[in-house]
Amino acid sequence: MIHAGPYEDHAALDILRALDPSDYREAVLARGAEASHLALFAEWRAAQAVGVVSHLLRTDTGRPFALLTVVLTARGVAQAALLSRSHDKFRMPLARAAIEIRRRLPGWAAGAGIHRLEARCWADHPTAPGFLRACGFRFEAETPGYGPDGRAVFLQFAWIHEGGTEHV
Repeated sequence: MIHAGPYEDHAALDILRALDPSDYREAVLARGAEASHLALFAEWRAAQAVGVVSHLLRTDTGRPFALLTVVLTARGVAQAALLSRSHDKFRMPLARAAIEIRRRLPGWAAGAGIHRLEARCWADHPTAPGFLRACGFRFEAETPGYGPDGRAVFLQFAWIHEGGTEHV
């Protein structure tokens, strides 16, 4: 079992200090420049002011392992992001998180007035595409142009709710 609770600065800093290497690389490529865990923390902390959701995910023992946020980008459209500690060490909690997200997403999105939720991941990330699919997102497109030199490719996924029917 995992627990989703409100964002907490100290726990978020602990997670960002020990990010999964692929999550760290993805974050660097998304922002287009190298970043310390403190720079990532500052950016994540700033997103708290505009997030529709900002959760800290904990294992059943209470250990924080991931950060999850959703930010509106347009009316009814939002962007989701998740950063985690080691995907190997926290494989089971991440799998449980994907199951819970998939189960709760339709009701939560309807209540929040969100009918499209987007998520992107680095194309070379070994686990993120599978995680997004497990959460109920479907692949839409490759999106090149990321990273400091514009050579990194990200994958665009989306969960869409249309009149009670999710397209997955």
